[in-house]
Amino acid sequence: MKSLSRQELEGRKAQAVRFARDVLGDDNRAHDIEHESLDDYAEPRHIKLENPKGRISMAVPTRSELLERIQELESENEDLQSKLDENGDLVSGDGEGEEEEEDDDRGEE
Repeated sequence: MKSLSRQELEGRKAQAVRFARDVLGDDNRAHDIEHESLDDYAEPRHIKLENPKGRISMAVPTRSELLERIQELESENEDLQSKLDENGDLVSGDGEGEEEEEDDDRGEE
């Protein structure tokens, strides 16, 4: 039995419709194929749908993988928080320094 994705099978079905209509000249057969469900189209041709529900399959991470990812994110979060704190200190320090510099500039003129 051959396995095809939903998209591949839809393409084959569309080709069959065109073949029946354009080559065989059988509009009734083309209409029948066009209105068949993918499951009904695949069964007599011994084709298995790889993803019959049309859902995207995703690998489910293990518990240990999730715990490892949590640790990575917590570490990254700590690093980013540290940088934010450093930037906050710089910003609050720069604000006071600018006022003092402006005062110094006025005094020199």
